[in-house]
Amino acid sequence: MTQLELLNQLEIEVRKQLEIVRANFSEKALDGLQSRSEAGVWNALECFAHLNFFFDRYLPRIERAIHLSKARRWGPGDHVRYTWMGRRINKFANIANLAVRKTSKKHDFFDKFLGKETIKMFIINSERLLRNIQAAREVDLNHAKIGWGSSGFFSITLGNTLEWLVLHGQRHVNQALKQ
Repeated sequence: MTQLELLNQLEIEVRKQLEIVRANFSEKALDGLQSRSEAGVWNALECFAHLNFFFDRYLPRIERAIHLSKARRWGPGDHVRYTWMGRRINKFANIANLAVRKTSKKHDFFDKFLGKETIKMFIINSERLLRNIQAAREVDLNHAKIGWGSSGFFSITLGNTLEWLVLHGQRHVNQALKQ
């Protein structure tokens, strides 16, 4: 897949997610957002708080990588390359992967009090992601690297990170719709 095709695909998917969230969650009452379809599963607000946690971690890193790539004049490349870590995280986040994964406590917002501002922050973060996807059209997605994890010690490509954020969002927006 070319880098441009990936970015086009990611942009379409983020726009779909924003449309779904605005149509189904923005005007919904707090009680409806906090309800659970069954005991032990995340409600809609917990899904969005989880996504916001990762947006807060990775969006600044993405913006920095794009800025540095432009400063270094790393123009757009041809095809998207996947590192072994990029393939792994995207496989886990893919909506087609039905495996349930246990998240760590710092990423889990189960039974935490969350308000409607969680939805508002998700929309703001998604629009920020959309702007970054558009800005990434000017750089090489394979050359720019993003620090992965809380320490950022390991790095993966900008393209792999953007794809993971979108797939991860898609997975949890669909989870929130089931509530």
